[in-house]
Amino acid sequence: MPGVTVPGPVTAREIDIPLKQIRAVERRAARAWPATFVHNCHGWQLRHSPGVPNRRANSVLPNGGVPSDELDAAIDGAEMFYAERSLPSRFMISPAADPGDLDQRLADLGYWIEAPTDVQWAKASDIASIEIAGDGLTILDSPSDEWMSVYMDEETDRKAIADKKRLIERIACRRALVCLQAGGKTVSVGLGVFDDGWTGAFCMHTLKEKRQCGYGRAVLSALARWSEINGAAHMYLQVERDNPNAQRFYERAGFVTRYGYRYRSKTPGD
Repeated sequence: MPGVTVPGPVTAREIDIPLKQIRAVERRAARAWPATFVHNCHGWQLRHSPGVPNRRANSVLPNGGVPSDELDAAIDGAEMFYAERSLPSRFMISPAADPGDLDQRLADLGYWIEAPTDVQWAKASDIASIEIAGDGLTILDSPSDEWMSVYMDEETDRKAIADKKRLIERIACRRALVCLQAGGKTVSVGLGVFDDGWTGAFCMHTLKEKRQCGYGRAVLSALARWSEINGAAHMYLQVERDNPNAQRFYERAGFVTRYGYRYRSKTPGD
């Protein structure tokens, strides 16, 4: 999808999305997945979350407004910040990135591209109409051990699980953690974060042996109904472009790509 990370209005599948709306969604997404530490540098947010490997929680959100004569100093400051933490210097580049030539500037400095991602959204009313599968559904406001065990069922490092749980517990916005039961056990989970009339859908995961049974769509439907109850008419989510199964899943559910983002990364010393 060419052009999804250039500044200004973005066209994705013949849908024009104004920059103002993209910036609003990006602010919601940043609040929905809060980093442990945030350092402001020349108007950018330098995010760091020890123990959490997610790129979003350990990257620069460069949507602030760095004057052109301060750009080199801002990039140097970001590189020093992450080098001191033995991490790659990483920038999240969306159409909201500022200044508009930041992506090209980073490319010129040897930054490579990581994890191109689509941002999709849909009307909550359309998603809520999906038929519910399973034999029980619970909505929590904090992650239980059972919810975490399904969400991170392929993770064996207890510290990594605990760090991710703490990240979710830091979410200050209203949240819903859905547990869908089938056969007496939780088989699928998801997280909804309500903010300013929208709900972000995160942490969608179904146990591998329970997929293709409609459980994931049922979790989405539950999040959509929760969204409507709380006054959110729209839902949004992010899905990496190299995950075709997830792309098809969300497309069938009714989500449409509106714009995209990617990361520019560079290891210390490169």
